[in-house]
Amino acid sequence: MDTPHRTSAIVRRRIPLLLLAALAHCATAGASGDDSTDLLASLSLEELLNTEITTLSRKSENLGTAPAAVHVVSQSDIRRSGARSIPELLRLVPGMQVAQIDANKWAVTSRGANGRFANKLLVLMDGRTIYNPLLSGVYWDAQDTDLSSIERIEIVRGPGATMWGSNAVNGVVNIITKHAADTQGETLAVSGGSNGNEATLRWGSATDRRAYRVFAKLSERNGNVDLAGNAAPDDADMFRLGGRYDWDGDGGKTLTISGEVYSGSSGDWRYDRSLTPPYEIITAADNDLSGGFLMALWSAELENGSSLNIRSYLNRSERDEPTFFASLDTFEVDLQHRLAIGEKHNLIWGLNYRTTRDEIGNSFQIAFSPTERTQNLVSAFVQDEVSLLNDRARLIFGSKFEYNTFSDSDVEIEPSVRMSYALSESATIWGSVSHAVRMPSRGELDGSIVTRVFPPGLPQLPLPVPLVATVRGNPSMESEEITAYEAGFRVRRGSTIFDLALFHNEFDKLRSLTAGAPLCPPNDEILALNPACVLSAPYVEAPLFVDNGADLSTTGAEVWLSQELSESWRLQLAYTYIRTREQDSGSGQTASLEIVEDSPDHQVSLRSSTNISQEVELDLIARWVDDLQQQAVDSYTALDIRLAWTPNASWNFALVGRNLFADDHLEFQSELVDLAPVLIEPDGYLEVRWNF
Repeated sequence: MDTPHRTSAIVRRRIPLLLLAALAHCATAGASGDDSTDLLASLSLEELLNTEITTLSRKSENLGTAPAAVHVVSQSDIRRSGARSIPELLRLVPGMQVAQIDANKWAVTSRGANGRFANKLLVLMDGRTIYNPLLSGVYWDAQDTDLSSIERIEIVRGPGATMWGSNAVNGVVNIITKHAADTQGETLAVSGGSNGNEATLRWGSATDRRAYRVFAKLSERNGNVDLAGNAAPDDADMFRLGGRYDWDGDGGKTLTISGEVYSGSSGDWRYDRSLTPPYEIITAADNDLSGGFLMALWSAELENGSSLNIRSYLNRSERDEPTFFASLDTFEVDLQHRLAIGEKHNLIWGLNYRTTRDEIGNSFQIAFSPTERTQNLVSAFVQDEVSLLNDRARLIFGSKFEYNTFSDSDVEIEPSVRMSYALSESATIWGSVSHAVRMPSRGELDGSIVTRVFPPGLPQLPLPVPLVATVRGNPSMESEEITAYEAGFRVRRGSTIFDLALFHNEFDKLRSLTAGAPLCPPNDEILALNPACVLSAPYVEAPLFVDNGADLSTTGAEVWLSQELSESWRLQLAYTYIRTREQDSGSGQTASLEIVEDSPDHQVSLRSSTNISQEVELDLIARWVDDLQQQAVDSYTALDIRLAWTPNASWNFALVGRNLFADDHLEFQSELVDLAPVLIEPDGYLEVRWNF
């Protein structure tokens, strides 16, 4: 007889399959609009540089002349990468540090300070933030969508706070999905292999002015192994249902409505800490995840080349973990107006309001006080673009003005100045100076995390009760600040593109830890002042308090080279260098969190994309990642291979191998000291895509 837990798991897996079947039953046969058969030659080097981007200035502009370190992951990149998750796609981008923690968790950032909750990278999907204010970062195990419905991913490395506000410190990632008219017909994609199975069904239809699509996606990820080579319980399963509706009216008016819901679980190889023997063990844990969003975007082209955009969304997420429960509700409305002033100026301004309400369920290991809190954000921005020197130069300057409940300042001011100059039709130099802030998270203000439990009677500290090491929040925490200096050069010569970005960042008031005096709970009496308190206390706490005692600077270079060897063969080389210099805090009791926010000094990747014939594609991605010195993680080399066959417009078969020749290797450890290390294994899978 099945146990209740096993029965629940079976039901959880069968319901999504039934929904997939129902969606398939609703679909009617038609011509597919899927772009899986496009060829490498369809995107020339000139077209790459002429790609229109919107994330940098919140308006359409040319990638080749953008005065910033900008990279675009195109539809072709997504399809040919063989990736099955968004973090895997971001490995293609120079300057990005992407490390896999386990089968469902990632550490993703740019320009240093990486972590499971990398707090200086702002991630958006169609302009909707998926940055979580509880711990300042992104829960990547809950972020997914139909990858074939992504139009492109725009990555701006360096501050983007003038346009997008606080927390856009080291970069902005904007995942932009396709217009529904571009995803017509029916597509079923099924893959399976050593890392797990996945199935996605998409159906789209359109009339002259209206288009929509609906998709359902089921994914199951297998676990890896622990340091001893034993199976780890970091498996995951997720079901996601979503869609998009687009209406294109007269006079440049458009309306987009999109939404998704998801439900699933992600496994952990977790430290379980308690006040009773054995005090600290490693155990398997399941985290239940659910949520969804509904977003609407209305835009209109007005007179004299001006435009108006209004975007609003509702978002809800829930996490039920053994150590805490968290629900988060977010509402946001954003207005943006662009207008041309004369022949030289292009002005854009906007207003934004966002409110988030959280509810926390505490445990011994993780606790928030208060358990409920509402955060409000009100902001405005203005930016002007000036055309100079007969349109060969562009000067862009502006600022964000932001009030936030968690900010220590009445109004955060985040200005930037950017300039580019066209040396020729195919070469551009650019430079910028920017200021940005990262506001404290809820955890940094109100949270407490247990990081170790030591048994009583230690020789070094013979206490009659356990000693508990904690990290405590600080209600007086201030915003972190950055001043960033950047310069770059971008050129196309014949069949070659060369892109270089140099940066130097000065960080002030960074998050640090300060040792506090041992305490006797529950009244937090100082042990040194009242040694007798240990006789009535359940344990003694050794706290570390979060503070703003660290200052550091980072300097680096990012190089991207694309070379067309022929019409059917392209090579892309990327190199990233970053060096961090920490300034002395002047206090022996203050320590920077750089030890857990670690990034490799060097990264190199080489990508080869070849059309062997009209029907066969071969893609190779080799990467070398330097060691993480603070985390004692060794460097590694890995190879990803994709061999695809498209016999006709209806069928595509792809054989993919990932992390080949890397053996079982450690890539990153959680900065919360809550997860046991997991080794990432090589894997492979077969994908079949049917356009019907």
